[in-house]
Amino acid sequence: MSATTDPRATIATTEVRGSKAQRADALHDLSVAHVELGHLDVAARFAKRGLKLTGEARFHLTLAWIELDRGRPRQSLQHLDLATPHLRGAELARARCLRGLHLCGSAEPRLAIAELTAVIRELRRYGDQRWLANALVGRGIARCHALKLGEAEADFGSAEVALRAVGEHGRAAMCLHNKGFAAMLGGDVPRALRLYEEAARSGLDSASKPEALVDRAEALLAAGLTTEARRVLAPAMELLRRCNRHVPELAVLSARCALRDGDPGPAKKLGGKDVEFMLADGKLDAVAAHRFRGPAQTRALGWLAQARRSGRRGALAACRAGLRVLDEHHGDWPRRELTGHALSLATTAREVLEWSDRHRASVPLPPNDPELARALAELRRARAFGLPLESLERDVRRLSLASATRRKRHEVTAVRLPLVSFVVHEGLMKAVTVVDGRARMRTVPDVEEIVGVARLGLRAGRAIANELLPDAEEVVVIPDGVLHGMPWAALGRRVHVLPSMRHWRPAARSGRRVWITGPGVGREAVALQKRHGGTIARSTVDGALSALEGAGVAHIAAHGHVNAENPLFSYLEMEDGPLYGYDIARIRNPPEVVVLSACESGLARAFLDAGSRAVIASVLDVPDAQVSAAMEQVHALIGHPVEAARAVAHLGFSCYGTGTRVAACRAAAKEVPVQSSWEEPTEEGTSTAGATTFTHGPWPENGSVEPTAVTEGSAAGHHGREVPPLPAEATTLRPQEARTGGQSLSNV
Repeated sequence: MSATTDPRATIATTEVRGSKAQRADALHDLSVAHVELGHLDVAARFAKRGLKLTGEARFHLTLAWIELDRGRPRQSLQHLDLATPHLRGAELARARCLRGLHLCGSAEPRLAIAELTAVIRELRRYGDQRWLANALVGRGIARCHALKLGEAEADFGSAEVALRAVGEHGRAAMCLHNKGFAAMLGGDVPRALRLYEEAARSGLDSASKPEALVDRAEALLAAGLTTEARRVLAPAMELLRRCNRHVPELAVLSARCALRDGDPGPAKKLGGKDVEFMLADGKLDAVAAHRFRGPAQTRALGWLAQARRSGRRGALAACRAGLRVLDEHHGDWPRRELTGHALSLATTAREVLEWSDRHRASVPLPPNDPELARALAELRRARAFGLPLESLERDVRRLSLASATRRKRHEVTAVRLPLVSFVVHEGLMKAVTVVDGRARMRTVPDVEEIVGVARLGLRAGRAIANELLPDAEEVVVIPDGVLHGMPWAALGRRVHVLPSMRHWRPAARSGRRVWITGPGVGREAVALQKRHGGTIARSTVDGALSALEGAGVAHIAAHGHVNAENPLFSYLEMEDGPLYGYDIARIRNPPEVVVLSACESGLARAFLDAGSRAVIASVLDVPDAQVSAAMEQVHALIGHPVEAARAVAHLGFSCYGTGTRVAACRAAAKEVPVQSSWEEPTEEGTSTAGATTFTHGPWPENGSVEPTAVTEGSAAGHHGREVPPLPAEATTLRPQEARTGGQSLSNV
């Protein structure tokens, strides 16, 4: 085996002895083997011994590669200059390859592309597959810098094929990683993460290539996972320190993590031309100049800077333009910075309604990915045996991001009911109430006290004062903040609780009933099944998921546990472990109506995001002694979910989603929803002429782009000021991008 294909075996079996030529060969092999393992200091010592022993140019060539890997281009070029006059044939082509790799970091990538293209022809003529792969990877990186991403991926693919042909599987895995680098530049963060995962599974050794960890950390940061990015970055920093490697991106990435955590100090200290750092330093004019060029994230930051330096009207137009940039590239950052800035400028009820729905945070809904399913099974086993969960939960989150976001289209229908939308912004709870086509906005004080009093009053059996809803028999509510814990149905109304306006849906089907019971729960499901029919499912995770697929009504009696930090880690207890929100996302055809006969589980949103029309669930612990009678009432009225929830509102149950009667919901589905848009006035230098923008009902979880009609009718603007009637507007928002460093191959 050669020093490149099996470096550890080379180190274990090679002895520096024999003739001068034999010792020189041994020193060269040991140097190359240590380069492969990332031991650059040790590799340099062996190469210098060989150079002292023979003065051969090949040792200069090896040292040139080592210094390039260390991030010392000047020393690398010195060794190349000393080696080149003594090289011929294939070795000269290798030296030219190294010079081409030096050019990859230059300001003009076309120079590197031209040089490496010539080198590739030479190396093919000599049949030097390993160095051919080096040149292909180098040209791929240069093409990435020139934003020729399709050609770059082709180079990485050709290099991977060449390396697998000579048994260099670890280095071939680096080519996969570099495809992820290209995907990052193209703004496809999920694909980049997926390719990074594939590279790790294919044998990429991050201990010898810690730069790969830096790339992965940057992708995680681009996906909004700052904590996970820090956890990946920490070992990368330590490995790079041990290897004595200089990676300029490391300090930048660390400062960017601090900036996302609210600490602009390191970013301001570094300064430079990093767009995000300039924005943190208040250089709005310089950042705004980037809004028409560069990667999507850079352009979005440019529009954010433009918004911050513009008047109210121009700022709102700039925020919409920034969101359109992110929509085109499925990015999520700096989405909330844009929507938050716009929300702080919103003055009318119409504007607050639009931007509050844009601003609502959400968790991406992953698809039914086999790798993710295996990771969830591993997490269940770890919980059953009391093993540490943190790293496994991190794997689940990373794999969910590495999978393409689930996209599921839903039929859209107009909301024909009074609506109240709440939003917390800058420490205040605001409510926009839309009744009879006119909207009124107000600030809701003491909202935590209101929720606390309501929950305590419900437990004590007292009537709850209605301070939040309009005087209407049936209301649609979009809560925020602590209002997610409000027992809405106990306020004396038929209340449909929606995560966003996009979650108002028509009935899709009727179907079979399924009954699922977790451990430690009474026999309520058995009694209900005897009365109402249907199928009792196995109380395992797989059994429950299989039964839930395509069901009309699903009744789940199980203990629930809420994870406030990541709702998709909330779970229901099954016999073989937790059924997580991530598991619910795996259901292709979710149940039409779900009854969660459990204490608060936090999973109503997961079912709604998956596609269920209505979920009946409680925000309180439900006493076992009262469950059976309550559930009988629920299933007697299940065709009208909001009425069913109202019947058991005294136990904290509410209807989440569309709880209208099945017949009425189907009739509404036949109506054609009204779709319209308004054009923002264009301000010179702020938005392109003729740009059309839309109000929005956020579904960033699945990237759906269908319009959703909002309540028809009117509004009473800010502080009761009359504003024009609010039309049945379409609410549309289509679904980051990071600078990474493609990795070259340590092949000398």
